[in-house]
Amino acid sequence: MSIPAVLFDLDGTLADTVPLIAEHIATTVTVFGVPTEPMAVVPYIDRPLELTLSELSGFRADDPRIAEMVTTYHESWYGAINEQGHELLLPGVHQMLLRLRDAGLAIGVVTAKTTPEADHLLEIIGIRGDVDVLVGTEMVDRGKPAPDSAWMALELMGAQAGGTWYVGDATSDMEMALAAGMRAMGITTGASSRESLLEAGAEAVVERAEEVADLVLASR
Repeated sequence: MSIPAVLFDLDGTLADTVPLIAEHIATTVTVFGVPTEPMAVVPYIDRPLELTLSELSGFRADDPRIAEMVTTYHESWYGAINEQGHELLLPGVHQMLLRLRDAGLAIGVVTAKTTPEADHLLEIIGIRGDVDVLVGTEMVDRGKPAPDSAWMALELMGAQAGGTWYVGDATSDMEMALAAGMRAMGITTGASSRESLLEAGAEAVVERAEEVADLVLASR
């Protein structure tokens, strides 16, 4: 028997972290000698950190400086989210998750972050207890937009791809959902515009968290 479920991205979908990520990645890359503006980082936000740093800096993925950059980024990033804490929870998210859970749906999070990093952020913003399954990028061989992370989350939840929504703010979220055979819902609280999400294959695009619950429950 398949479990009814909804899968979510994290940054820009549940947490208001896109500006912070862009700022701290840009600062990190700049410190290592490649001047970078935060706006240049936004298109890369839903990718694994090492890949983003490599592409922005021009350093090879196996360059020792990439590991140093990851350490530098994490030091500043963790300090920033620990300071802001619950303020990073996007408006209406907790209430939306409660509505879905009260309706009997399991909640999964699929993210380009590592699982420990995502787990910490979920704790900081106060919704870790609302999440049944968390799949980070290190748990699969291929990250977004490949479907592997979504498939793993569905398997762990006992859910099927067909009819299950994946909600995200990035075009790579939409691409992953479609590749996994899921329904793709975009939300404009993060990295992408309504137009770009629709172009990437979103079946629906919403602006607020409460609209997510409205649409998911209406489509059951």
